[in-house]
Amino acid sequence: MSAVPASGPKELERLIIKNVPRDALMACEDAYYGGDTKGRLHSAAFELGHRPSAAGQVKHFFTNEAFHEALQAHGAEPSPLRGTRLVVGRLGIFNIARLNVPGYKWVRMRRSATRKKLAELNEAIESKYVQGDLFAVAREVSGGTLFILGVVDGLDSNGIAQLTQVMVALPAPDMKSWLYISTMVEFLKLYDQLDTTVQPDNAVPRLKKQPQKKTGDDQGNQ
Repeated sequence: MSAVPASGPKELERLIIKNVPRDALMACEDAYYGGDTKGRLHSAAFELGHRPSAAGQVKHFFTNEAFHEALQAHGAEPSPLRGTRLVVGRLGIFNIARLNVPGYKWVRMRRSATRKKLAELNEAIESKYVQGDLFAVAREVSGGTLFILGVVDGLDSNGIAQLTQVMVALPAPDMKSWLYISTMVEFLKLYDQLDTTVQPDNAVPRLKKQPQKKTGDDQGNQ
């Protein structure tokens, strides 16, 4: 999958940062590595002939559970865990989903109908930040999709495919290129480098809690 030279990568970075908290991305990265590690440990017990197939299934379930927990902890209201279905959460204007990329083979991601529908939501982002048609009125960006990519490009000591890198990416609507892509390590640095005075859209202001009088039925907050 070739990258599209974006005319405004900084604006795309600001858009993501405005909507997706750093802690949420860090939690997704930890979930990916944690699920991969746990899955490989459990898969090592299978016979060598079964191990690659078993590892794929087991790692999927463990990583999905960890990813679901990470999204839920950050208020992203992830879709229910259900077999091999994608877990999709929402942070700000972005749908958040994960995607395994074996050996940087980007083309395989286009096989999923669900991912195609999610990628189509980036049409307004492409129009406003990438194409930049001077004679067209850019559509207001009210939604989009951010993929958390897990690059599986290594083997552990048991011969099981191993996660080597986590990335963040905005797929083009046709999923044949990227509107934006970066390693997670490099992208997290941007939260310190860019002006982030605007709170993420999903941030909720907290009011100072006032002391309350206890009543005979008050059990307190557990």
